[in-house]
Amino acid sequence: MTDEAVLASQAAICVAQFIKQPNHEEKLKELGKIDSWKRSEFIEKGGWDKMPGQKKADPLVSQACAKGLEVLISK
Repeated sequence: MTDEAVLASQAAICVAQFIKQPNHEEKLKELGKIDSWKRSEFIEKGGWDKMPGQKKADPLVSQACAKGLEVLISK
């Protein structure tokens, strides 16, 4: 897989992990109130960007995840 494909798949996993939590609608509203450049920090703090087996997540994953979730914020 190319780096872009890996990043896209990990971002999709991050979005799925975010959506799987029971209070995801509440968290999505919370995310929507945060400045766009700080949303990746929110994702990192929540741990949704961390892939199984990883000690630390890739910052690019949290950024891509935040962008993916922005689509859901506007709905």
